[in-house]
Amino acid sequence: MSDIAARRWLFLFLVIVSTTAAVVKLYQVLRIDGIDFLETLFLILFGILFGWITISFWMAVFGAFARLTGAKLLPLTESVAPSSSRTAILMPIYNEDVAWQTLRASLEPEARVFYRHRHRNIGRKSGNIQDFCENWGSHYDYMVVLDADSLMSGETLTALVQLMDANPRAALIQAPATLVGRSTLFARIQQFGSSAYGPTYNAGLAWLQGAQGNYWGHNAIIRVRAFQQHGGLPKLPGKPPFGGEIMSHDFVEAAFLQRAGWEVWMAPDLTSSYEEPPPTIYDHLKRDRRWAQGNLQHSRVLLAQGLKLPSRLHLAMGIMSYMASPLWLLLLVVSALEMFVPRGIAPFAYAGRHPELALSVSQATPLLQLVTATLVLLYAPKLLALMVLLAQPDAVKNHGGTWNILRSVVLESIFATLFAPVVMLVHSWFIFNIVVGRATGWGTQTRDDRALPFWLVFREYWPHTLIGMLAALALYRYAPNSLGWFVPLLLGLILTIPLVQISSSLKLGAALAHDDLFLVPSETQTIAVLKRAHQLLERRESAERTMDYRRLVLSDPAVMALHLQLLQEAPPMVELPPAQLAALADAARRQDTQGFTRQDWVALLSDAESLEAAGTPPAA
Repeated sequence: MSDIAARRWLFLFLVIVSTTAAVVKLYQVLRIDGIDFLETLFLILFGILFGWITISFWMAVFGAFARLTGAKLLPLTESVAPSSSRTAILMPIYNEDVAWQTLRASLEPEARVFYRHRHRNIGRKSGNIQDFCENWGSHYDYMVVLDADSLMSGETLTALVQLMDANPRAALIQAPATLVGRSTLFARIQQFGSSAYGPTYNAGLAWLQGAQGNYWGHNAIIRVRAFQQHGGLPKLPGKPPFGGEIMSHDFVEAAFLQRAGWEVWMAPDLTSSYEEPPPTIYDHLKRDRRWAQGNLQHSRVLLAQGLKLPSRLHLAMGIMSYMASPLWLLLLVVSALEMFVPRGIAPFAYAGRHPELALSVSQATPLLQLVTATLVLLYAPKLLALMVLLAQPDAVKNHGGTWNILRSVVLESIFATLFAPVVMLVHSWFIFNIVVGRATGWGTQTRDDRALPFWLVFREYWPHTLIGMLAALALYRYAPNSLGWFVPLLLGLILTIPLVQISSSLKLGAALAHDDLFLVPSETQTIAVLKRAHQLLERRESAERTMDYRRLVLSDPAVMALHLQLLQEAPPMVELPPAQLAALADAARRQDTQGFTRQDWVALLSDAESLEAAGTPPAA
């Protein structure tokens, strides 16, 4: 038996034993007075969810063991000779600002930087990559895929190419991305969690998956030939949300590559691979809506012929990452119903000073053991990652020192506890909408820091607060002895509005940074690629404050000529009557564009004849 197989069997054994022990313990509590339908449902839900958190726990245990023992997490050789391979760096974007001309002007004339705008945007991001592979892929050996907010150093890019050169069976190598670059309180908490906990989780994942890894959609190098032959995505039968184009393409592409016999690896020790987090809870959950639909679409792919078992597990875990929320909610609803069902045995309120869940029987010690075990499984991964972090002096220094790390972990854990019930409700609502057939689009993602206006937060999250208050009142009225068990859950819901509002604050994020809380290496040391990115970003923001790029097309002859050239093969994006287009062109020629809507600009800028007329100076 290979080492990787032995690890997987041990992992499976530990997950099954842990889950079985907990389910048996709960069954012993429930069976005293007989098990009815609600209790059977409670037992089933408990078993599924306990197994789910057990997977994360043992993944962290394996990761901590691998890190602390110095295990080799990427058993691949690396070429030391200069590479003769051709590598393209792709940045597929959708609904993002494009600054290609500015970039070209800042580089030497022979720089090979190209911009491709597809007139029929089929397949969104994965369609962009497919378009590259079909039209230019044969000219390249590898492609490095980056998102609009991705960053990667030249050293990491070179290392990825050298790994591909030395391992001809590798189709894809994923470089895990660390979150950086944002300054709101929420973003800084996410960045700290990514930097402090991420390496341990990634180590456990890499140690277990080996050559049958996964793809996260960006910050990865891909062998173009393998992707051309086997990475194409099917269009699922039926209409969205379960049919149509696959929105979460990455897991499926990795599964198809492995089905064809190629290897997919993770390189958890490659540094200088970064991406930006959403700046607020609102933006984070808005993005999750699209991911939820994409992951549930994987249920249509899960049983596809020829997929490897690890690939099916990756797809299943992606589905479960969103289905867990409605299952937790259902578990809580079943618990509440059990409390209100009359029983012949009087419910026991307290064992010593410890309150007990009001189930059908009074078994304080077993229930306390189960609750304790659940809490351990939920919070132990953070403690294991903390242990790994504290064992590295340089990492401790780069995160602000031991005391500041400890303070940050405590505050992050409190925030995560309050945030969890909000995610549970939001994800449950997402799943409900998907199940009843309501699909979502692919909207613009917020890239810049922002403090959310109160009216937006109140409009979006008043139902969560109301549900929390009503649930608290119901428990206080009908099951007061059980209220204590639900305090963290109810508190998170009741405080949803201030939690979302405060965590979007830039000032509070800066204040905590000044107090050395939630520090990450990108803030405590100079990282060349991040420093350069920040300089370019500041330059762009300064230009945007004084320049409207839409008006630049009308005022700069060189930009106008380039734009008209790009329009030669492009059909109009918005169809308007000729008279209306002529009126827009006339207003633009007179520089009277203050009242233009987005549709007006799109119509004008996509019609060459009207645009040329708009660029003609008005008669004296």
